[in-house]
Amino acid sequence: MTESASVRPVRRIFDGRKDSDSPALVREEGGAPSGDALVDGAYDALGVTWDFFRTVYGRNAIDGRGGPMDAMLRGGVPGAAWQGSRILLGDGAAPLDTVAAQYTIGVVQATAELESYGQPGALAVSLGNVFGLLAKQYSLEQTVEDSDWLFGQGLLPSGEATGSLEDPARFEQVAHMTEYDETVDEDGGVHVNAGIGNRAFYLVAAELGGNAWERAGRIWYRGLMGYASRTTNFSAFRYATLGAARELEMPADVVARAWSAVGVDR
Repeated sequence: MTESASVRPVRRIFDGRKDSDSPALVREEGGAPSGDALVDGAYDALGVTWDFFRTVYGRNAIDGRGGPMDAMLRGGVPGAAWQGSRILLGDGAAPLDTVAAQYTIGVVQATAELESYGQPGALAVSLGNVFGLLAKQYSLEQTVEDSDWLFGQGLLPSGEATGSLEDPARFEQVAHMTEYDETVDEDGGVHVNAGIGNRAFYLVAAELGGNAWERAGRIWYRGLMGYASRTTNFSAFRYATLGAARELEMPADVVARAWSAVGVDR
């Protein structure tokens, strides 16, 4: 992907903490810091995430065409979410991996358009977790061995992480298909079941070593861009990542072993 060196991110931060129906634009691309830690934190995190996706995977912004990247702050609601065309950020901090995770959900929406229910929804959440943490590792120049594989640190008032790619069960996520939760709650268990994809990615990254965004991350990204569609489940994404590994001339057997380890054998 060849682009002019002058290409820049287009970030817009809106403050809806007082009025979510009419949020105020409080910082946009090139503007001076606002002095509000959440506003400036969200702005900086979007910049790092944009740089990560563009430098590593050649993607210019969420829509792939250099479009605006919007985040809105909202009061009284913890956590973060993707809302159609923007990232919503609740009370507290705006950790890089959390912002990058929601950015990734936007990328998924703009490409594969994975359904937000059941296995496709769990896969989408997992992809957010994976690329959110990869953006953090990229910014900190952490190798596979350097990372603690925790994500969401600083999002909650306690400052504790909200999940782990290495050990999903530590945060009450499913890590094997034999434990898949068929619940109808939380859109068919999209968060609890995301641990299956998370663990599979970690196993690939751990075996390949080095910088996870350069090896395992490329396989996952190619799998998303080249193979995934609206109804892709874990089994279909297994095939997607196997195909991606072969295209990238990386060890497909490592990918196959990782998916088998989480109960996705075919």
